[in-house]
Amino acid sequence: MQTTILSVIPITLLLFSFGVAVEPTYPDRELPLLKGDPYGSDKVNDVVTVGRILSKKIPCDACRQRRVRCDGLLPCSSCQRTRLACSREYVRKRRGPKYGRGRKIEALRSAESHGNQDHPNACERGADVLAPENLRLLMRRCVDVFLQQMYPIMPLFRPSTLVEWLSRPMEPNEQTMLFALCALVTSFLCGRSKSILGCGEWESVARMFIKKSHAVRSEYNFVEDSTLLSLLASFFIAVTHFELHNARQSWFYLREAITLAQALGLHTDEFYRDMDYVSALYCRRTYNILFVTERSLAVARHKSVLLARPLILPGPGPNDQLEGLEEPPEIDHGFRQLVHVYSQIDVNFLSFWSERGIIGSAHATWHPFCSKLLPGCDVMSDAQKADIFVTQRWLELVLWRAALQQGLLSSTAESHSRKSMT
Repeated sequence: MQTTILSVIPITLLLFSFGVAVEPTYPDRELPLLKGDPYGSDKVNDVVTVGRILSKKIPCDACRQRRVRCDGLLPCSSCQRTRLACSREYVRKRRGPKYGRGRKIEALRSAESHGNQDHPNACERGADVLAPENLRLLMRRCVDVFLQQMYPIMPLFRPSTLVEWLSRPMEPNEQTMLFALCALVTSFLCGRSKSILGCGEWESVARMFIKKSHAVRSEYNFVEDSTLLSLLASFFIAVTHFELHNARQSWFYLREAITLAQALGLHTDEFYRDMDYVSALYCRRTYNILFVTERSLAVARHKSVLLARPLILPGPGPNDQLEGLEEPPEIDHGFRQLVHVYSQIDVNFLSFWSERGIIGSAHATWHPFCSKLLPGCDVMSDAQKADIFVTQRWLELVLWRAALQQGLLSSTAESHSRKSMT
């Protein structure tokens, strides 16, 4: 027996030296493993004997609630001493990031699905507004915004024409102009209220409309287009690039529109021969809006101009039919006021201004201009009044700056708003 004992003791000491616990056995009592088993298994068929020491001491439920030290036995000595039931049904919470069950995500998805049912228009929910199923709806809304808010500033065609185009298949030049008009409308929404059309990022939408207009225009020879549609498309794209702060492209497409207008002969009397009054009025307005826009950009960017003067807009004769003029009378009067304000800018001043005010240049002699209005300035729409008022104040500031550069200052002046200038 001594030999057997001596052979067992060194092995026991070796196991304890490496941190391995020698677990005593009690073969007369057995219990199944409980939940909270250190190996993470909830369904184990193995059994352990009562009094076994777990490899990782987990306090029992009674010791945990009493906040006393537990020796990890089953049952533990503390529960045996106090005659309490020793159990380990408590499961520790896992440490680390909590992923949850996705209840909030499901709630948000449910709210979005109900919102999409209440608002079936996909563009109102940030979907692809240029998708085929949404494009026609977006174009219709752009036309509505143009006719309601922007037409008084640009009365260049019959409003019913745009509505008619949207209700039938369009020709390539009609598509080109309508895409450009939608680009203009969406560019005006950049940085403004999103509730006008119900969509989101308008700058990217405006650029996509420009691409679509160019793509359709490449399918036909727009230079040989005998209508004003390709001309208007170039003009709308020019104003769109101005709103997007692309100065060079804006100036390029404006000159392209002016070139197309001159190629059509909008500045000649022969173009308007045998044309009814309303159609001739819209064509003359188109030429004059190019005149106004070129003057505006020339002053803002110190550029020279191609159009020396606007076209005279004659009034209707006794035999002229006005049924096709789908607008109130104040629209025409306000447009004439706007053209009159820009026509008062002296050509010599524009030549001087395009050279950035170099004193002693060949165009250094110019006369101060005034931005007076025609009689009956109250007969205008609110949008036209605001546009003309801002234009007058801006031109007066430009005139002051030019006068300061050339020393054209005086103690007397007829106009109070431009006092001290001669």
